[in-house]
Amino acid sequence: MENKRIPFEQLPITDRFMFAMVFSHKEIAKPFLEAVLGIKIHELRDPEPEKTVEVSPFYKGIRYDVFVKETGPGGETLRSFDIEMQMEDTKEIPKRTRYYQAMCDSESLNKGEVYYNLKELYIMFLCPEDIFGQGKAVYRFKNLEVDNPKIELGDFCFKNFYIFNKYREVAEKSIREYMEYFATRKPSSPETKKIDRMVKWYQTDNETRKRYMTWQQEIDIAVDQERQRANDAERRLFEAKDLADAEKARADEAERLASEERARADKYEKMLRDLGKL
Repeated sequence: MENKRIPFEQLPITDRFMFAMVFSHKEIAKPFLEAVLGIKIHELRDPEPEKTVEVSPFYKGIRYDVFVKETGPGGETLRSFDIEMQMEDTKEIPKRTRYYQAMCDSESLNKGEVYYNLKELYIMFLCPEDIFGQGKAVYRFKNLEVDNPKIELGDFCFKNFYIFNKYREVAEKSIREYMEYFATRKPSSPETKKIDRMVKWYQTDNETRKRYMTWQQEIDIAVDQERQRANDAERRLFEAKDLADAEKARADEAERLASEERARADKYEKMLRDLGKL
């Protein structure tokens, strides 16, 4: 999500930074997850806002908006949740969820662990507009067999998308109240009023303002790096195209010379035939 440059004291909950800060509180994240997923959560570890994951310096890392794990009575992990606020349709969000799943799973198992130990994973995107264009307010995905959708793959990975500008079309009241707040910034329930109070507190907190400035600088650096990589890739493409054009020109010239040689050979052969030498 591209962060809009607006005054800090006006940052809405739909700003990625503000969303991450507010939902990094268990008392905010837990009722939200229970409401929109229709589940009961035992306990949440402290959510990690803007968590960065890099499995190798050679491969693309990721930065979750909010990443949180549910723990059981013994402290064991039961489920993991990635919650993303995505204000812009970048046309790559479905593939982004695929990569996020891979990165999350890659750090879920220690070396030598069996795949059976992988827990349920929910990847959730909150979007203002319908990125799938099918008119739904909520999209829920899981892996099913193509010819018989009653057969589930059973990989325990779920990808949900909530189109909050369509909140009026959401039947479940608990989900609709959250979606309405994201769309209008007007709280209508005890849960969304609590979120709104926390947003207002962060908007006036000087330490959060400093943290936001540091975060914004990191974003600017990341954007510049991505732009530089894109420029380098474009330069390499043009260089390859120029090289290909040069190779084609050489091939065309070789073909022209070969054609001239064939024409001279044909002419010489005809002359010899006319003289009875062949």
